Amino acid sequence: MNSCSERCQLAPADPSPRWPAMPRAHPLALACLLVLAPNLRADRVVTEDGRVLEVLKAREKDGGYLFEFEHGTIFLPTKAGVKAVEVEGDMSDYVPENDDERKKLEQGYVRYRGKWISKVGYLNKKRKEHERSKAQADEMAVYSRWLYRLKTETKHFFIETNTSPELLEYYAELFEAYYKLMDKRVGIKPTPTMRRTKMTVNIYKNRPEFTKMTRKSPGVAGFFHPGEQTLNFFHDYVDPTTSDWVALHECTHLLTYLIDQQFRPQIWINEAVADYFGSATIERDRRGKLVITPGKLQIDRVLTVQQALQKGEAVRLGDLFELERRKFHSFEYAHAWSFVYFLNNYKDGKYAKGFAKFFRDLYTTAKGVPYETIPSYGLSGVGKVVKPEDIKALLLKRIGERDVQKLERQWHDFIAEIPVDAPEARLKRGLRAVAQWKFGAALPDLEAAIEGGVEDARAYWARARAITFKGHIVHFDEDGEELPDETPETEGGKELSSEERQEQALADIRRAIELDPLNARYRRDLSFYLVADPDLAKSFIENETTKESIEHGEAKEQAGLAMELDPKIASYRTWYESFK
Repeated sequence: MNSCSERCQLAPADPSPRWPAMPRAHPLALACLLVLAPNLRADRVVTEDGRVLEVLKAREKDGGYLFEFEHGTIFLPTKAGVKAVEVEGDMSDYVPENDDERKKLEQGYVRYRGKWISKVGYLNKKRKEHERSKAQADEMAVYSRWLYRLKTETKHFFIETNTSPELLEYYAELFEAYYKLMDKRVGIKPTPTMRRTKMTVNIYKNRPEFTKMTRKSPGVAGFFHPGEQTLNFFHDYVDPTTSDWVALHECTHLLTYLIDQQFRPQIWINEAVADYFGSATIERDRRGKLVITPGKLQIDRVLTVQQALQKGEAVRLGDLFELERRKFHSFEYAHAWSFVYFLNNYKDGKYAKGFAKFFRDLYTTAKGVPYETIPSYGLSGVGKVVKPEDIKALLLKRIGERDVQKLERQWHDFIAEIPVDAPEARLKRGLRAVAQWKFGAALPDLEAAIEGGVEDARAYWARARAITFKGHIVHFDEDGEELPDETPETEGGKELSSEERQEQALADIRRAIELDPLNARYRRDLSFYLVADPDLAKSFIENETTKESIEHGEAKEQAGLAMELDPKIASYRTWYESFK
């Protein structure tokens, strides 16, 4: 065996890798790179919820962090919510952790994405990033207009959106996964014609655009239109879980429509089933596929029924079967959902199989289920309606229970025994009401949650909105009739003047920002409250201002920070550009 020659002998192991001295860059070359890569962000912040923020400088300070943005600074008193901080580019005040890093600094290297590279290499990478970002921004400027929206076709749907390619892909996967789940649960067997028909799903990039283009009231978050065979909703970038709930809720209506296009269900069962199945846990399995588990407990609805039971005002089961659409509001909604939840969970699912059979038989008007035909929408011009007493009889038969009063006691007792954290439940109920723009109904719950010790930024943010816009939003039913304000008479609280509302809203939104300093929506709202007439809610709803140009230093700063914290939301940039 030949021995190694002297020149191929192994050198002693060096604990630190050797870094070549950084080549001298021509000053003109560096200047050109700086021009080609404008507004370089030096550092990156990775939050625990997965966001990546690009900031001018991120440094530790007093046990927390100080982040410098183009439009201002944000101080975090603790490190909570921040997963990692990556110092890049500007190493002027970077403290090396060891001799190896000290050597790299002396040689002129800088950090980039966790690695040390030359300054020229860093500028080149930032220039390319800027070019990619500009290309993406130019592309987004096109498809963010609904006329040029993104589209895709799946096995059962046409999906259209002006949000982003990533969200288009996500919702396409979500709807197909839900179709598969519901087909397995209840059996979706459309007619030959409908099997060849794909429903269209329209996903708008924000609420104002959705409200404007669909001409729905501000409180509507989504809807299925059987006449047009479209499902419509908007994506909430700040709280995407709400968008998931709306998507699955409305998709339940779509899928039950596919079962029988002529069937016209009673309001209580239609909404209760959609809410039960739409309230789901959405996760990814080990293979990365979406897994949807419906039937999630809704503590706010439980609280509503429990409070009604304590006051002796709970909906009776016999009355639930008879409920008409025009009398079906949030209170009745909670009872309907709770009854379906009870039927699926009582005594380890005692009634679950029977309820599933009842549901299939009802929505397919199976043999033996009596129904009437009425003039209705659709190509046939005819709808099928099952009378309330026949729905009740069918349910009792399928679950094997004859005694309505006994079933009612079981239902009420089951809901009454569910443990509920009252302040948290009131927060959730208040947040739901704010999402539906029912500010009068939201305010007592939000105040009770805060007084009950809830220190959640969402509580203060939502109360600021409720205080500002209570009484400004009018809701209408499907017939154009104005719906009543659902504010509980015993919890209405005193009325505030416009100035008092603005003062309280500012105090609340500032508290929300203290609790969640990196929330873009909160800073956008603070900017609005600082300059807007509190009596003019319309300008806020439509992301418009009542003046051509606004001059307000702090409001502009907060608008700029909101834009930097979440650059994907075009309305934040539009709002910022309204300032001088």
